[in-house]
Amino acid sequence: MSLFPAYSIETNKSPSSSELHNLTRENDSINWLHNSSYSEQISSSNFVDLSSGSSDETTNETSSLHKKQETSNAVTSFKIEKAVSEEKKRFKRIKKRKKDKRKCGYEKDVENVYFEDKYRDKENNTVKTLCSRVRPYYDVHRSTLGVVSYKHSKKVTYERYYARNIDYIEKNKKNSAIIRKDFIINTSKEEEEECTPLWSIKLEELQKAKTKEYNEKLIDSPNDISLWLEYIAFQDTLEYFQQYQATKDIHRATALKKLSIVEKALEKNLESTILLKLKLSLMGELSPADEFSKQLETLINKDSGNITVWQEFIMTTQTSVAICTVPRVLDLYSKCFCILKQKARTNPRIYDERLLQMLYWCLTFLRHTGLWEQMWETIRLNLILNLNLDKSSLSFQNTIDEKKLIGMEEVILMSRLPLNQLWQRTESLRENCHWISVSRSELELVGDSRRFVLPEDVADFVHPILSRNLNFRMAIHMLLLLKVPLLPSRDYMLKMLTLEDLEWGVETSEVLLPFAYPMIGEMTGHSQRKELLNSVLEGRLTSGPQYLMFHPAQESYLDFIRDIFFTVAENLSSLQRTSIYVWWLRFERLLIFLQRDDSIKYDNKRKKLRTTLKEFLKKEENRNNLHFYREYALIEKEMGKFENCINILQTAIQSQGACPSAIPNSDEKSALLSVYRACIETLLNFDTYKETHKAQILNIMGQMIPESDGNNLSQVEKYLENCVQNFLQEIPSENEEETYFLPNLKCDTIVCYTYLLYVQDFDINKLMTVFKGCINHYKDCHYMQEILQESQIALLQLHCKRIQNENLLRTELDDMIKLYPNNFFALSIMACIESKLPIWRSNSQTTKLQLWKAFAMCLAYRKRIRFLQELKDYDSMNAAINKLLHFHESLARIPKIKNCPLLWRLYMLFLREYNLCAKKGEEIYHESVALCPWTRSIYIDAAEVAPQVLTQVQDVIREKELRMHVTPEELDILRG
Repeated sequence: MSLFPAYSIETNKSPSSSELHNLTRENDSINWLHNSSYSEQISSSNFVDLSSGSSDETTNETSSLHKKQETSNAVTSFKIEKAVSEEKKRFKRIKKRKKDKRKCGYEKDVENVYFEDKYRDKENNTVKTLCSRVRPYYDVHRSTLGVVSYKHSKKVTYERYYARNIDYIEKNKKNSAIIRKDFIINTSKEEEEECTPLWSIKLEELQKAKTKEYNEKLIDSPNDISLWLEYIAFQDTLEYFQQYQATKDIHRATALKKLSIVEKALEKNLESTILLKLKLSLMGELSPADEFSKQLETLINKDSGNITVWQEFIMTTQTSVAICTVPRVLDLYSKCFCILKQKARTNPRIYDERLLQMLYWCLTFLRHTGLWEQMWETIRLNLILNLNLDKSSLSFQNTIDEKKLIGMEEVILMSRLPLNQLWQRTESLRENCHWISVSRSELELVGDSRRFVLPEDVADFVHPILSRNLNFRMAIHMLLLLKVPLLPSRDYMLKMLTLEDLEWGVETSEVLLPFAYPMIGEMTGHSQRKELLNSVLEGRLTSGPQYLMFHPAQESYLDFIRDIFFTVAENLSSLQRTSIYVWWLRFERLLIFLQRDDSIKYDNKRKKLRTTLKEFLKKEENRNNLHFYREYALIEKEMGKFENCINILQTAIQSQGACPSAIPNSDEKSALLSVYRACIETLLNFDTYKETHKAQILNIMGQMIPESDGNNLSQVEKYLENCVQNFLQEIPSENEEETYFLPNLKCDTIVCYTYLLYVQDFDINKLMTVFKGCINHYKDCHYMQEILQESQIALLQLHCKRIQNENLLRTELDDMIKLYPNNFFALSIMACIESKLPIWRSNSQTTKLQLWKAFAMCLAYRKRIRFLQELKDYDSMNAAINKLLHFHESLARIPKIKNCPLLWRLYMLFLREYNLCAKKGEEIYHESVALCPWTRSIYIDAAEVAPQVLTQVQDVIREKELRMHVTPEELDILRG
C-alpha cells in the first residue's frame, strides 16, 4: 500500500519561494507533484499565538488593518481577553486527551514519497500536524422512517489481508473431507465433545470412532432395537457431511449401507415389525415400482401371513402411476383376505385384528376411487354378519328423485359455463346424490351399470369376526368410512384403531372438523379455531355424499348416517351402546356449531333435531342416563340457549338425590362428576363469563358432599383432595377402548378439584403442581396422561386469555405435542398461536414433520394470509403466500406424508384462491397424480386448476378405471 503524505513530518518551517524554486531545479523528476496554486506553505506567522499571555499584542495585530478607536479599546480588550483565555483552556484539554504514548517499533522512512506499509502503522491514518480546530469533523445521523433503529455494535478492528494466513496451518496436512479448525481446550474429553461443533470434526475419524463404538455395543446387546435404529440414523449424519463431495449419488450409497445394517439387525430380531418396515421402505427407495413389486411377491411367498409385507405390496402398486389400476389393487386385497382368513382359524385374535385393519384399508381405497356403492355394500354385509342383524335392517331406499335430478342437470348444462366447469359440476351433483346400490328394476332408468352392485361382487371382503371384542372397533371403522369425524380425536385412539400410519387415507375435509371443535372441555378460543377451517369448508374439499354444504341430498345423507348410528348402537353391549350414542350426540353438536353463524337458514333443521332428541330421551332405556342429558344440555348451549343448558345440568345433578361421595357405583359416579365438570366449564366459558358465575360455581360444587354446619366448600376441597391422593396411590392400568367416548372418573375428579382451587383464588401455580404430580404418576398410562394434559392445557388457555400472556401455555403445549403429536386439541391451539405470529417468527421446519401437524401448520398459514388480506397489507400477504407455497413444496418431499391426497387438494385450493393456477396449475396436477394416482377427487380438482388438460384428466380416469359419473361422450350428447 502506498501513501501520499501532504508534507513531511520532519519539516518544521515552510521554505521561502526562492528556496522552493531552487529545489524544483535540482529535482525536475518530481515537478508533477507541485501545484502552482499551493506553492506557498502555511507558516507560523499566519497563526495567532495563543500561548502568549498578553492579549494586547493580539489586539494590536488584528486592529492594524483598521482605524484605532481609543474610546472602545477598554471594552474590546476585555472581551477578546476573555474569549482567548477560554480558547486556551479548551485547547489544552483537547491536547492532553490526544496524547499518544505508543512508540513505533521500527525506524520511520519518509525520504521517498511512495513507500510500502509493511507494518500496518496506524499513524498513517492520522494527520498530526493539523490542530484539532482545522481537522475535518463529520457528524453522521441515522434517521429512520417510523422504525426504531437497532443499536450498532462496536466496530471490529480492521485487519489487513496479510495479517493472518488461513492456509498456513493446513497446507502441509493431508486433505480431509471437511476442513478442521484446530483449537486446544484444557477441559476433559466429555466437555470437549460437547463443545466441539460437528463441522469441525474430521469425517474419517468420526466414522471410525462411532462405527467401532456401535459395533461393540451391538455385539453386547444384539436385541436392542433402539440401538440398531440409532446406528441406522447415524448414517444420515454421515450423508449430511458427504453431500458436497464429488461422489455421484451419496443418497443411494447411504441407503444401500442402511439396508445392509437393517438386514443384519433382522437376522438377530426376526419378529421386529419396525425393522421390517424400515427394510421395505429402503428397498422401495432403491428399486423402481415394478421391480420392487416382484421382490415383495417373493417375500410374500416365503411368509404369506405377514401383514406388513402385504401392506407394502399393496401400497407399492397403489402409489405407482404406471401400474396402478382399480382391478389390480382390488385383486391384491382379495388375495390378502383369502390368506388371512385361512390363518384366522389357527389364531383368531391376532388375525382378526389384521383382517379388520386390511378391511378398513380396502374400503378406504374404494371410497377414494369413487366406488361408493361397492363400499357401502361391503359395509352393510359385514355389519349384518357380525352384529346379527336382519337382512332388511340396513336396506335404505334412495330418497332422491331421479327425474328431479335430471332437471337440475339441465339447469347446469344451460348455464353456458366453460366445458371443464360443466363436467365438474355435473360430476359433483351426481356423486353427491349416489352412494347406495340400485335394484335391477331401477337400472334401466339410471343407465349407469356401476351403480348396480350384487353381494357376490364383494363377497371376498366379507368375513365373520370371531373375536366379539372387535365388533365395537369394527363399528367405529364403518362410521369413520362414512366420513363421521372421531370426536374427540386423540393420539391414543388413532393408535388403537391403527390409523396413525394411514397417511394416504385422508382425502376429505371432514377429518379436519375436530380442529374447529375438539370437544374436550375447552373454555375459550372457539371462534379462532373455527376460523382455521372457514375457507376450507367453502372450498368444498369433499368427495361423494356430504353433509357440510347445501345440496339436494344433504338431509338424506344425514338421515342415513343417523340410521347407521341407531342400528349399530342397538346391537352392541350396554357400555358400547352408550359410547356410540354419545358419539352421535357430539356429531350433532358439531353440525350446530358449524351452522351457528347462519341460524335462520337452519332453523327448521334445528327444530327437527330438537324433536328427535326429545323422543330419544323419552325412551325407557335412555331416561336415566346422565351422559345423554349432559350432551343434550351442551347442544342447547350451541343453539344459543345458555340458561336452558345450565338449568338442564343443574336438574340432572339434583335428580340423582345423592352426592358423588355417597354413590358406590363407579359408572354412575363417573357420569355425575362429568355433569359437574360440564356445568363448571360452561359457567367458566370466557365468552359468556359474568362475575355472578363465580358464586354459582361455588354453590354447585358445594353439593358434592352432604350439607353440614361447617364450611361446606372447605370440606368439598378436602374430599376431592383425598380422592386425588387415593388415585395417586393406585397402580395405573389402561384398558379404555370401549369407554373412549365416555368421561373418565379419575380425570374428572382431578379436574373438578383444580377448578375449585382456581375459582377460589386463581392461583395457577398451585394448579400446575397438582397436574404435574398426576401426570407424572400416569406416565406409563398413555390414555390417562393424554386426557390430563388436555385438561391442563384447556385451563392454561383460559388463564392466559385472562392475563393476556401465552408464555406458559406455549411451553406446556410444546411438551404435549412432543408426546402426543396426533392430539387435535393441542394442534388446534398451536395453529391459532402460529397464525398470529409475524411471518419471520413462523415455524416452517419440515424435518420429521408428521401428518396432522402438517395440516395444523397449513391451516395456520392460510388463516394468517386471510388476516393480512383483511388488513390490506399486501406486501406481507405476498410474503406469506410465497412462504405457504414453499411449505407445500417441502411437504411433497417428505416420504411419509407425500402420498396424502388432502394435502394436495389443499394445495390446489390455495392456487385457485389466489389466482396461481396459470403459473403452477398444470405442474401441480402432474405432481399430485404421480403420487396419488388412485384418488378420484385429485382429478376432479385438477380439472379446475388446469382446464387445458381436461381431456388428459378424463383419459387417465378411464385408464385407472376410477368412478366417472358422466363421460365426455354423454356430456356432449346432453349439451347437444
